Amino acid sequence: MNNNNLLASVALFGELYNTTIATTNGIGDILADFIKGAVINKKIYSLNSTELKDLLLDVYNFNIPESVIRTIVKNRLKNCVTIDHACYHFDATKCVDTKETIAEINKINQKQEQFLDSLCSYLSKKSPTTNNQNIKEEVRKHLSDFLMNNGNSEQYSELISSFIIAKENDNKFKESLNTIKEGLVLYQGLCYSEDINQLGAWHDELTIYLSPEHLFNFMGYNGLLFKGIFDDFMSLVKEINRSEKGQNKKGIIRLKYLEETKNEIDNFFGTAESIKRGQARLDCTKPAMNSILKDCNNISDVKTKQAKFYTELKQHKIALEECFYSAIDNEYNIVDTSLIEKLKIESNERHKNFNENDCIQCLQIFTKINYFRKGKNNSPFEKIRHIYLTENKFALYLGHNNKVKFADTDITFATDIDYIISKIWFKLKKGFNDKNNLPKTFDVLTKARIIMSSRINNSLAESYDKLQHDLKEGKLTEGNALILNDLYKDKPSAPEQINSSNIDDALDFLNNPSYIEDFFREKSKKEKVYQEKIEENELLKEKLASFEQKEKEQKEKKEYEELEKKSIQFARMQWKKEKKVFFVDIFKTLFAFVLVIASIVLGSINIWIESLCWRWVVVGLCSIFSVIDALGRAYLFNKEKIKNGWRNIIMLFKYKSFKKEGIEKIKNNYIRENRKQNATN
Repeated sequence: MNNNNLLASVALFGELYNTTIATTNGIGDILADFIKGAVINKKIYSLNSTELKDLLLDVYNFNIPESVIRTIVKNRLKNCVTIDHACYHFDATKCVDTKETIAEINKINQKQEQFLDSLCSYLSKKSPTTNNQNIKEEVRKHLSDFLMNNGNSEQYSELISSFIIAKENDNKFKESLNTIKEGLVLYQGLCYSEDINQLGAWHDELTIYLSPEHLFNFMGYNGLLFKGIFDDFMSLVKEINRSEKGQNKKGIIRLKYLEETKNEIDNFFGTAESIKRGQARLDCTKPAMNSILKDCNNISDVKTKQAKFYTELKQHKIALEECFYSAIDNEYNIVDTSLIEKLKIESNERHKNFNENDCIQCLQIFTKINYFRKGKNNSPFEKIRHIYLTENKFALYLGHNNKVKFADTDITFATDIDYIISKIWFKLKKGFNDKNNLPKTFDVLTKARIIMSSRINNSLAESYDKLQHDLKEGKLTEGNALILNDLYKDKPSAPEQINSSNIDDALDFLNNPSYIEDFFREKSKKEKVYQEKIEENELLKEKLASFEQKEKEQKEKKEYEELEKKSIQFARMQWKKEKKVFFVDIFKTLFAFVLVIASIVLGSINIWIESLCWRWVVVGLCSIFSVIDALGRAYLFNKEKIKNGWRNIIMLFKYKSFKKEGIEKIKNNYIRENRKQNATN
C-alpha cells in the first residue's frame, strides 16, 4: 500500500466508529483492529513501538504518536501480543478476528478514485492551465490538505470548494465527504493525544481569547451560518463548564477578549458613526458593518447598538482581559524587527501581500498569549491554558509559522474555531450518529462555502477599490460605475448565499481576468438583442393590430350583413302592415269624398224634384250621409287620416319609389335601433 490511503483510512475509521461505538470501547478497539490489520497485511509479527508507528504510516498513512500505540498494545492487544524488552510479538493465529480493514480500505479507495476522476475532470475544465499529466496525484494531495486544514493553495481550495458546492444536491457524495471529515476529526485527535485513556471529559483550564470576527459572529453580525458555528462552539464550552462546575465555579474554559480586540471593535463602531455622518463609504463586503447600520437612523442608534454589544458579552461571561504586560517581561516578547523582516521576505517569496502594521499587531497579541503561558508552549493542547481564536488567515499563518513559534513542536499561539471544536468533540468522545446535531464545521459543504465566501469578499473589496480609483481617474463613467456597483452587490458574499446555481459565475468572477470586459461585452449583446426584440415586438404589435383590425372589420361586416338581412326581412314585414294602412287611409278618404259629393249632388238636384215624397227621400239620404260623414270624421277618418289619404292618393302615381323609400326608411331605423341597443349593452 502507499501514501494514497490516508483519506480512505480515515473514512473507514469514521464508519467503524459510528457503527461499533455501542459495542466496543470506541477509538481504542478500532485502532487495535487497524494495528492487527497492518501486521497481517505486511506479515511482520515482531517489532517495537517505533517500527509499529512506521508500519501504520506505511499501510494507512496514519502518523499516530508512539505513546498512543503503546497504550493500545498494552491495554487492547493483550490476548495476541507478548512484550519482550519493548518488542511486540504478535500471534498471527490470534489476529484473525480483526476486521477486514485492508479490504475495506481498498473498496473505499475504489470509490474515492471515481470521485477523484470527477474532481480532476472538473478542475481541468475550470482551469485549463492545470497540468493534466500529474493532476490526479496533485489533486489527491490538495484534497487531503483541504479536508485536514493544512493550508492548501488558494487556487485548489477555490476549485475544490466550487466542485463540492456544485454537487450540493448529491446526498451520497456529501455523505462520503463528511464521513472522511468525521474520520479526520478522530484521526487528528489521536495524533495530538498523549493518553487516550483520558478521553471522555475535559479537566484542564483553558482561556480562549476571541478575535473581533468571533465576537461579531456571537452577535450574528456576519450572518446565520457563522452565528450557527459559534453557537456550536459555545454549546460545547457550556457543556464542559457544567460538568466541571463543582471544581471551578468560573468554569474551566473561559472566553475573553484582549484590549487590541476591543480597540478594533470600537474603531469599527466609530467607522459606522462616520458612515452615518456621511464621512465614510459603506463597504458592502463587510456584512458586520451592514448588520450594525441596519435599523440605525442616526449616530445615537449606533452608540446604543455598541452599548448593547458589550452588555451581551458581559451577560454571556465573555470578559475583557486586562493584561499588565510590561517591559520587565521582555523574555516573552515576540515582536522583533528582524523577525518582521524575515516574514516580509517569506511573504514576498510566496507572492502574498504583507502588511507590516497587521503583522506587528498580531505579534503583540501573540506576545500576550506567550506571557499568559509563561513561555510554556511545548505542551499538549489541553494543557496549553491560553490560545487566541481567530479566522484571520494572516494571523493563522503567523501562528503556525516556525519562525514565530520558539520550536517546531510548540502549540501555535492562534488557531481557528474548526480546530477547537474538533478537539473538544474528540476529547468528549462524542459520536457522529446524530447527524442533525453535529457541529456545522464538520459539514464539508459548509467549509467550501466559507472558503468561497472569503475569496469572493476579498475579490469584491479589490474590485470596489478599483472602481473608486477608475472613477476618480476618469477611466470609468458614472453610469458604468453604477452598473458595476449593482453587479458587485449581486454577488453572493455570505456563505449561506452560495449554492450550485451561482457557483460557476462566482468562480468566473474570481478567476477570469477579463470578467468585467466580458460582462460589458455580454451586456452590449444583451442590449442589442433586447433592442432587436423590442423592434420585433413592435412589428409584431403592428401586424397583430392590423390582423385584429381586419378581423374586426370582417366581424363587423359579417354582423352588418346579418343585420342587413334581418332589417330587410323586418322592413318587408313592416311595409306590409304600413301598406294596409296606406290603402285603408285612401279608402277612408275616398269614402269621405264620395259622401260629401253625394250630399252636394243630392242637395243640388233636390230643387228639381217636384214630388214631395222624393224630396223627403233626398233630404233623408243627405241627412244620413251627413251623419255618416260627421261620425266618420269623429271616429273612423279624422282630419289627419284624411290628409294621409289624400297624400297616399297622390303617392299612388309614384308608388314604386315611395315603396322603396318606405322600406329603406324602416330598414335604416331598424339598423340604427339595433346598433344603439348593442352600444348600450
